[in-house]
Formats: sequence, C-alpha cells, structure tokens
Amino acid sequence: MDAFFNSLTSGLILGSLYATMAIGLTIVYGVSHVFNFAHGHVAVIGAYITWFLMIQLGTSLGLGIAASVAFMVVLGWLVYQLPIRHLLRRKEWGFATLLFTLGLAIMIEYSLLQLFGPRVKSVPTFFKGSVRLWFGRVSWQDIALVVISVTIIVLISVFLKRTTIGQAMRAVAQSVSGARIVGIDIDRVYGFTFAFAFVLTGLSGILLGTKSFMTPHEGWEWMIKGFIIVAFGGLGNVLGAIVAAFALGSIEALVTLYAGTIWIWPAWLFTFVLALWLRPQGILGGRAV
Repeated sequence: MDAFFNSLTSGLILGSLYATMAIGLTIVYGVSHVFNFAHGHVAVIGAYITWFLMIQLGTSLGLGIAASVAFMVVLGWLVYQLPIRHLLRRKEWGFATLLFTLGLAIMIEYSLLQLFGPRVKSVPTFFKGSVRLWFGRVSWQDIALVVISVTIIVLISVFLKRTTIGQAMRAVAQSVSGARIVGIDIDRVYGFTFAFAFVLTGLSGILLGTKSFMTPHEGWEWMIKGFIIVAFGGLGNVLGAIVAAFALGSIEALVTLYAGTIWIWPAWLFTFVLALWLRPQGILGGRAV
C-alpha cells in the first residue's frame, strides 16, 4: 500500500511538471492556431541556459532562471516577428508554420549538440533533504516542484482572466474577426503570446531538468508528451491540458510501479488513442484558452 501511495505522489509530481510544460504549447495553439513543433526544444534551451550559468559560470539559481526567462522573451518575440508573422499571411499558412517549427526544432537540437555535446546533464536541485510522511519519505525538491508548478498554473489562470492582455488573448482565441472589430491589435497579441508561451516553456524545461537528465535530443520526447497532453485535453484548452497532464502523470507512475518503465510509452499512446476514440475533441474540447 505504501508503494501505491508513493506512486501516486510521483504521479502528482510528474503531472504538475507536465502541466507546466504543456500550457505554453496549448496557449500558442489556442490563440494563434499555430502548433509549435519546436516546443520541446525550447524547453531544453531553458534548462541548458540555467545549467550553463550555474555549473559552468557558478552563478546563483535566481540569476540562472532570470537569464533563461529574459532569453525566452526575446526568442519568442523574434520567432513570431521574423518568420511566423509573415508565414501567417500565406494561403497555406498552417503547413508553412508546421514546416518552420519542425525546422526550428532540428536547428535547436544540433546547435545545442555543437555547443554542449551529447553527454547527459541535469539542472541542480533547488533543495536538499527529505521529509517523512505516513506512507514514506518525500524529498523537499519534489515538494518544491509541485508547489512551484501549481503556483505557476494558478498565476496563469489569474493572468488570463484578470489582466487586459490576458483577456485580449482569450478574445482572439474565441474569434479573431470579433477581436479585431472591438479594437484589439491582433499582431500585438500574437507577439505577446509567443513571448509569454516561450517563457512558460523555458521555465518548465528548468523544472524538468532538475527531475530528469537531459540531452540535446530530449526535446523530441518532451514535444511528443506535450502534444499528447494538449490533444488529450483539447487543443487550445488550458484547463484540459492541466487535467490531461495530471491523468497521464498518474498513469505513468502506476505503470512504472506495476509493469516497469518499458511500458510507459505504450501506456501513454494507448490512453491517448482510447481517449480520442471516445472523445475526439479532447476531454474539455478545444480552443478555450
């Protein structure tokens, strides 16, 4: 029984991390209808920047995270302003943006490979030690990951519902033409959305980097998991992505306990296919942001 509750705790931790990772992807799709296939590699960049500053340059955790966030703001804004904005004006913009983000993912992967090499790395943990609960010991780091992830999720919800730019993002997600009629600057909203989503994705990469090892190729695994979560929850639906992330995180933990890690991917894919067969629009439907 203790092993079962330990597994559920592990699922809660994984779910919170996966939810943070998937939110950036679902916000970009929900607002702009652009599916960012470089999402996983953007997360890896965030983790590598923090790792490099902390391990190679000896800076503090706060400075490493701040530098990663600043880089992500610039990167997200540039990705939208330079290629995406112009691609959206094309007749076949959906296919064009798909090819671009796939190419961006490959470029990021091999750039990181040249800069940092193929060896596995990990971001230093934030806290040391553990605490004993009634079902076993839980590390302070894992508790911190859940608290940080849940805090980020809550702040995102408040931001989207209570701020002017957040409400503009939701309006654009509902109807671009309607948002334009009421005076919302669509180009400005798209630019902010990409910068905001890249920051969230970079932060998720840092959190994931403290929990697991990373390589320049890790972005593909994070991308596939992000895609499954977003599609499972409902494309563009933030709440759906959160629910799907916790569900799949719990499934992963239980499968690891009872069947072994080799069955994690089959369990993810089986759950994904079954869910879409029963409810093709996802758990909570699409494009709600």
